[in-house]
Amino acid sequence: MPNTIETKETPSTPTGTVTSNELKELKRVFGQLCYFAEKAPKKDKLKEIQEKLAEIRRPGNGYSSNDVPDESDSMNKLEAEKQRLEDELKTIESRPEQHIKPQDTGIAMKVLGQRISKREIQDLMWEVDEKVDGVIDWEEFHLMFKRNVEDTSGLEPSSFYYMVQFMIYDRNTNGKVSIDESMNMLYGRLGRARMEVAITRLFGGEDGSPIVEVGNQGGEIDFARFLAVSKTEQRKLFQSSELGRNLAEKKRKGGRSPK
Repeated sequence: MPNTIETKETPSTPTGTVTSNELKELKRVFGQLCYFAEKAPKKDKLKEIQEKLAEIRRPGNGYSSNDVPDESDSMNKLEAEKQRLEDELKTIESRPEQHIKPQDTGIAMKVLGQRISKREIQDLMWEVDEKVDGVIDWEEFHLMFKRNVEDTSGLEPSSFYYMVQFMIYDRNTNGKVSIDESMNMLYGRLGRARMEVAITRLFGGEDGSPIVEVGNQGGEIDFARFLAVSKTEQRKLFQSSELGRNLAEKKRKGGRSPK
């Protein structure tokens, strides 16, 4: 896939090899996506409870951070609910069989702002599900990433890959990718000059227009923007390939007026 969205640990010539840093982040994202549909509502509820507890403990709320009364009924209920949700999430994450189901893919895309149909979800799963058993395991997940990293034709099915790449960059899981989050990964694989081009394409304009710093950490983009740029770069990759050039030449010749 397009080198604008690849990673590496140390500055070097761009390569199709999956690096140890990429592998580490890939495992993190695989863990996020496994049983995503089941975990997402629990994580949302847990976040809500954590915010309520933080508010109760906030100085000026009647209690100091170390002086919240243990007998507070609401406090005890919140702590108990927090513990229950954490235990349930640990149980899900410790299941021997870890895989990604169609509903996990659909909900993950929804969280990223993409509402897609059942057919589109099936298409995404098809890109990765080599065993055709309806789920994606680690072996298939890793293979999908490796194939896309090594692709030089622009023809590798890549929609699932782009979702994964975005989640790799979105380390704080806020649904946005920042320049700071992207820069270190891009620099490793592309080097400084190509990294700057890639950053400009993602966060600025393809025509070289300057980066507009919107959001935190030097500027942020959402998945829709990331996906649009990635697809544009994939199209360029295909057009620059031998097959792409041959097809363009045939089209050019076929469009000539007969003499």
